[in-house]
Amino acid sequence: MEIKSLLNQLFESNNPNKSYVMIETLILKILKKHLEMSNKELQTNIVYKGKQKLRVEFDAYAPTGFEQYEGGTIFEIKMYRNKSTLHKNLQNIYYQLTSTSKLAEIEIKNSIIIVTIELSLSEKIKIENDLNQVNDLNNASDIKFYLWDINDIKILFDNYPELVLETMDNISQLVLNAQLSESIKNAEETIADLRDIHIETLKTHFRSDDLVLFLGAGISKDAKISMWDDLVSDLLVSLLGAKLKEFHVNLSDIERDFIVDLLKKSNGSSPLLMARYIRKGLEDIFTDILTEILYKNCIDSSELLTEITKLCKPVRNGVGIRGVVTYNFDDLLEFNFTKNDIKHRAIFREAEIPSKEELGIYHVHGFLPRESTNYESLSKSLLVFSEEGYHNLMLDPYNWSNLVQLNYLRENTCLLIGLSLTDPNLRRLLDIAVRKQESDLCKHYVILKRELYSKKKINDSNIDAKNIEKFDIVNHKLQEEYYKELGLNVIWVDDFKEIPTILKRIRN
Repeated sequence: MEIKSLLNQLFESNNPNKSYVMIETLILKILKKHLEMSNKELQTNIVYKGKQKLRVEFDAYAPTGFEQYEGGTIFEIKMYRNKSTLHKNLQNIYYQLTSTSKLAEIEIKNSIIIVTIELSLSEKIKIENDLNQVNDLNNASDIKFYLWDINDIKILFDNYPELVLETMDNISQLVLNAQLSESIKNAEETIADLRDIHIETLKTHFRSDDLVLFLGAGISKDAKISMWDDLVSDLLVSLLGAKLKEFHVNLSDIERDFIVDLLKKSNGSSPLLMARYIRKGLEDIFTDILTEILYKNCIDSSELLTEITKLCKPVRNGVGIRGVVTYNFDDLLEFNFTKNDIKHRAIFREAEIPSKEELGIYHVHGFLPRESTNYESLSKSLLVFSEEGYHNLMLDPYNWSNLVQLNYLRENTCLLIGLSLTDPNLRRLLDIAVRKQESDLCKHYVILKRELYSKKKINDSNIDAKNIEKFDIVNHKLQEEYYKELGLNVIWVDDFKEIPTILKRIRN
């Protein structure tokens, strides 16, 4: 059986996270069959509540071992496309396995690391010796480390050619069913545990000066910055007032609201199309009116903005937050950073670079500060408020805005807050960043609110509330898998008011 060709079929999804799950599913399916033939048990994708009730996961665990591997044996599958990536990650693999093994409270005598590349026998032996020597020197554990490469996978698969082909034919369905089954079984516990794990990982990246914030409209909402729908409605009112005034027509409030509603419906309720219509109508006064409406109820700060500001304050001798990408036009970040003596620079056009002492705030959709005289060349700020603005970004891959976002997505760990992820250009950039990765690492994070249909009032006696709860679980799992394809781990919240607490935990 040509194993390389087989794995390449799965690699061709162009999405490392999706490829990894399919390859893992295939290998574990055949491995489970192999152990069953020897009357040995293999538990796959298992989750333990270990010491201190911490969640411990292994790709697979053989409680009584198999063949020459005596005693409890864990399996960890890693997807790499080349040897250099494997060698760069060996230390992380080792520490991951030893730390989780200590917490597991199960017998572990052997750890088999399965990699999807081909190694020479001498390379395999050297890696195994290196791992075991480090383990002996550190007195870390009694575990013996082994390495399987693509040749070992081939030997395994050659024993069960029919099962391999059958699994390949149904791989997508098998993956989905396994994920959904696991979600239903460990629903609430999994969400809570994963949140803790994600926060701890973000804390590590924060302390390593590797964390970048991507901020959307949600972070300005509690500070009473006008949201998109309100902006569009108010701009429509301004457009109507300005144009009809030219013809000495005075509309009543009822007449104006009636026309605004009709205009929205005639444009298919598309905010981008509506904004383009407004921008054309208001022409030269568009920016001034938009700025006025944006800040008309602004109260400058909120609990969330306060915690974001604290998170962005440099810590120790490092920087903590590497950079801030914002899709908002407002200057609330600048206001709060100045108030808290955080050196920063608002960047809204090409060729602007923050100094080493400054935290860059990248306004990648444009910038409308209250005091425009404090900033030079504001007219060159790209204002992505309407349809043509998005078209410009989509059509120009080398636009400074796209390059800033893509660079951070490729080189750093990013936390997305206040974003609904409906922005087509952001999703495109996330997809590009994932495709350029060399490993299966899902390294970015997004905070999203759970929509729980089971919490809605159910008046129909024919509806089983427990089934609606299961739907909620499946729905959230499907969303998680979708976002993983974009390189995003989801941190679920039931209320946006939980976000400041999450940011506190990352900082402390």
